[in-house]
Amino acid sequence: MLKTSSNGTQAFSGGGAIKFAIRPTAETLADLSRPIDPRHLKTRKQGTTTLTYCPWNTIARHLHYRAPGWCWEVQSVQEVGGAVVVTGRLTIPSADGDLLHYSAVASEPLDSASKAPAAEVAASACLRRAAALAGLGLELWG
Repeated sequence: MLKTSSNGTQAFSGGGAIKFAIRPTAETLADLSRPIDPRHLKTRKQGTTTLTYCPWNTIARHLHYRAPGWCWEVQSVQEVGGAVVVTGRLTIPSADGDLLHYSAVASEPLDSASKAPAAEVAASACLRRAAALAGLGLELWG
């Protein structure tokens, strides 16, 4: 059942427990646009460059908090020219009745030095890119 509080925030409940609150579009987008606390960021070397990034699981935690009810969908996984290409879509509901959709694409070479499978690396990069399109972690993309 959908319940609306006095401040207009909506929440789904079932069995007496509130599962998540849906907020107005402007409020959600403003919250997503706040920079990620540097404590939540990691660094890694890529060649001679040191990259600062936010792991996919941290992005997911921020989405849970900043965009309740979000949904991630991997739409396609393809092998193209020696790489895995993943297309995905992030959907964020709002109390205004809007569904905000952000689509992204990412790839990873099949012979990557990563310890994780190429499809997994590409899928997590795809989620990070879609979240950045929504404003989350956008500051990391320089």
